[in-house]
This record gives sequence, structure tokens and C-alpha cells, in this order.
Amino acid sequence: MKKKNLFASAMLFFSILPLAFFTSCDKDTNSYLEVSVTDETTKLPIPLAIIDITQAGGGTIHVSGITDDDGIFKATFKAPAIVKVKASLPRPDAQGGGERRGETQVRLIEGETLTAKIALTDQYFF
Repeated sequence: MKKKNLFASAMLFFSILPLAFFTSCDKDTNSYLEVSVTDETTKLPIPLAIIDITQAGGGTIHVSGITDDDGIFKATFKAPAIVKVKASLPRPDAQGGGERRGETQVRLIEGETLTAKIALTDQYFF
């Protein structure tokens, strides 16, 4: 009887053992954000828009960059958080100066990619 139990235990052990080698314990804990910037009127993507990402409530997160030719900026964060995303594009003086701006707030989720869509509107300074 003991031999049967020992044999059954050994079979169970060796059938489960490969799972330890072929499965990963590494869980993706990063949070991913894709910022999509468009013109409010034309709905066209805006390349070279300035992106500024900060943690809501004054945390330590601060990321900045510019959008690519498709109006997209991507960032990876080490932990979930709530972030404020601002986008802007200065207007030349020949076009009246000022800048185009937009912003939103996003909750980053561990292991997920979220998209923040921002439509820029004209802002004038006097």
C-alpha cells in the first residue's frame, strides 16, 4: 500500500514539476498610457504637441515629451496612479499668438494600457 501511495505521489510531483519551469511568476506591474492629441475642430492628429503628465494631488510622477507624426505619445509607469495629462502647442505670432491647450485626468491600472484623448482648443493671452 505504501508503495502505491509513494508511486502516486511521485507521479503527481513529476507531472506538476514542469509547470514550475514553463509558467512565469512575473506579473506585469507596469501601467501604460497612450496620449492621443487631435484638433478639436478638424479632429486631425496633432504632431509635435507638448505633453506634460503629473500625478494628481502633487505626487512624484512627472513625465514630459512630444507627440509623434500620428499625434501619439506613449509612456510607461512603474505603479498605478491617477495622473493629470496636459497637451499644448504654441501658436506662431503670425497666427495671433497664444497656444492650443487641452487636458484630462486618467487612472492608470496595473498591467493595462489606457488611452487619454485630448482635443486642443485655442487659448489667447492678453
